[in-house]
Amino acid sequence: MNPKIDSHQEAIVQAFLDPAFHPNHPRKITHLQTHISHIFLTGGLVYKIKKPVNFHFLDFSTLSKRRYFCHQEVALNRRLTRDLYLGVVKITLDRGKPALNGKGPVVEYAVAMREMPQERMMNRLLKSGKVEPREIKALVRRLVPFYATARTGRGVNAYGLPKGIAKNTEENFEQTRSYVGRLISSRAYCRIVAYSRSFLERNRGLFHRRIEEGRIRDCHGDLHSGNICLTREIQVYDCIEFNHRFRYSDTACDLAFLVMDLDFHGYENLSDILVKSYVRQSGDKQLPRLMDFYKCYRACVRAKVHSLASAEPEISFKEKRDHIRLAKNYYQLAHRYALNDKPLRLIVFFGLMGSGKTSLARALAKETGWPLFSSDEIRKKLAGLNPMTRRWEYFGEGIYSQKMSKKTYWKMRQEAERLLKKGQSVILDASYSRESERLPLLHLAGLTGARLHFIECRAALAVIRRRLNRRSREKAAVSDGRWEIFNQQRLAFYPVSGLDRAHLITIRTTQSPEVLSDNLLKRIALLDER
Repeated sequence: MNPKIDSHQEAIVQAFLDPAFHPNHPRKITHLQTHISHIFLTGGLVYKIKKPVNFHFLDFSTLSKRRYFCHQEVALNRRLTRDLYLGVVKITLDRGKPALNGKGPVVEYAVAMREMPQERMMNRLLKSGKVEPREIKALVRRLVPFYATARTGRGVNAYGLPKGIAKNTEENFEQTRSYVGRLISSRAYCRIVAYSRSFLERNRGLFHRRIEEGRIRDCHGDLHSGNICLTREIQVYDCIEFNHRFRYSDTACDLAFLVMDLDFHGYENLSDILVKSYVRQSGDKQLPRLMDFYKCYRACVRAKVHSLASAEPEISFKEKRDHIRLAKNYYQLAHRYALNDKPLRLIVFFGLMGSGKTSLARALAKETGWPLFSSDEIRKKLAGLNPMTRRWEYFGEGIYSQKMSKKTYWKMRQEAERLLKKGQSVILDASYSRESERLPLLHLAGLTGARLHFIECRAALAVIRRRLNRRSREKAAVSDGRWEIFNQQRLAFYPVSGLDRAHLITIRTTQSPEVLSDNLLKRIALLDER
């Protein structure tokens, strides 16, 4: 970093904060910073200055390089915007003071933009639940012709080769290894690494076909909801200008960032619409095969960004805590995508009340990201009750009558079938005390091609009694199980007889749900190898 340039930047930052520096004399100036830029919002116009930094992935260390990348930013971003990027302005030293396009030597360059309506930013609209499917489809109509006309061929295609892709994925793993055990478990990390390497190796032919089909393009590189403004004519801005290795990629990789972003914010329905609309409009029928791999990569990138940010010494405790939370959530999402490469599964936890099945089911759902359907919650929703409302019914009566139980189990099978047919593994949690309740799940597994695992949870009577007594003292709980009706349920519980033992795993819930969940995944993996 040049000290003279650095001192110029300090003076320039102070100048931009002065209303008199600007031709329109704005009433309010907002100064934002990233690790590579200063951004000034002036109420109509935005100026962006690149910091004189040199990282392994970018080099803004000289004035000529910053000038070049300012012009690159404007040219590249005009591909997916209209009348947003105004151009590059010079900051000069006019009689020893910084001036916009003034006389004297040029000491810095800035990208000038129009300010977008913040209330129409896609990330803000997602937080308030105001992004509609029609807007997702309109965005796809914007992206399809962009990818179709983006640069490809010589100089670009090499980044779609397995070794080029591996360079990016392995770089992520190398740069995040020190966070294993703190922000992600060793087992989950190893599973993500193994999945990424295995997918690349098993699909070498597919990656080469993507090159032959012209799917490797000069893309956006940073396509997430924070860089999209859902105005009448959708603006997609702030692409990667500083390193073409992050921008030259398979269109599936570029799109996967936004798909992952929607998943992360809980909008799987919108991400599904995005992928299906893109495939329909672009004719890229192979794209879904690559989605989980590239979504896993993109989630790892975001996890890395927040991991590194959490270690910055100058940030506040709250910022550090937020970065740690986000890093863990992105790692968990990456792990979920890696698990999707495993066989489709239907996991059924069953057993007596107080046996620990619900706690274990929840731990497994948290570990894998697989949807969990619990009879306690579904039963009360069908009855029009808040799931946390207590109902002290006699055994087999009220909302626990045989008729209501049949309705509950039918609804659980319906929900499981819906997701299994979409290729999503599912977890069910209920007593399943009768063979007539268990056997239909064998049919469901055969219908959908899912690998079925019945997990019978057991515990000592003293442990069950302690758990049920503790639960009965809680003012609000999803389960209404209690010791007074335990023996009646035990007498009505039919022993397992109609199931193939290959489908059955018995677990004594003497350890924590997290440990049991980890051990269960290992046992299931061993069954796959037989």
